Amino acid sequence: MKLGMSFAIGDYAYGRWGDNRYQKLKSHGYDCADFNMSNTSGELYTADEVLVDSILRREKLLADAAGIKIHQVHGPWRCPPMDATEQDRAERMEKMTISIRAAAMLGCKNWVIHPLMPFGVEDVGSGNEQKTWDINLSFMKELLGVAKEYGVTVCLENMPFLGFSIAKPEDILRFVQEMDDPHFKICLDTGHAKAFGLSIGDEVRRLGREIRTLHVHDSIPGDDLHMIPRMGRVKWEDFADALYEIGFDGVFSIETKLPEGLSDPLFEQACLLLNAIAKDIVKRK
Repeated sequence: MKLGMSFAIGDYAYGRWGDNRYQKLKSHGYDCADFNMSNTSGELYTADEVLVDSILRREKLLADAAGIKIHQVHGPWRCPPMDATEQDRAERMEKMTISIRAAAMLGCKNWVIHPLMPFGVEDVGSGNEQKTWDINLSFMKELLGVAKEYGVTVCLENMPFLGFSIAKPEDILRFVQEMDDPHFKICLDTGHAKAFGLSIGDEVRRLGREIRTLHVHDSIPGDDLHMIPRMGRVKWEDFADALYEIGFDGVFSIETKLPEGLSDPLFEQACLLLNAIAKDIVKRK
């Protein structure tokens, strides 16, 4: 199974190595990158199209030169959500379209996005659950048309919000089944599922071949901590077994948080340890 890492151009992590960022990622044992475009105030959303295209072409050249495949792109996300009005959702569609186009330019076929949250992250028990579903269904059908135009698959991610009605993996599965399109699949986030106290292996078996991408990190019930695997409550051997059982042929893509204050040498050691842990998890007995 190939290994990947969440990645952004200017972040404190691999961005510290500038143009050598993909070379460093490769030297740490990774094959793939999850290119993060969640920040809607960033240059990729605010600059003119000519500059954006130039940035993306250069990014792909750097990745290709290092032998790194940009396997998935994380689309725009704002917290707290801004999805309440038609105007909000139109602006969100605009940003998502920009991000899908960017994914295509990067040679990436998988695009990860969160559900809309028109009534916030706690709509359960409010009477708005069906409205949340219907708004998402209408929005995602329009978005799917854009994704198919660019040859990109939308991967809807499960969320850690205990009071949100489209958060658990089973909710995402039901939504994907209603969408019923090969270009609309699931991104399973292990830490988000663990926030609900779920068995991640059982969720993999439940979702089966609808899983297209992964966000891999550890957590504990009730929280979303993005911990290094084996630091929380996920049963990693069962998770790996389940991936092999369903024939998952994607990327074990890590989405952890490392301390921001680490020096370059310490950060590098942490990245190497993280890679070693991931390899230990996915190895076959």
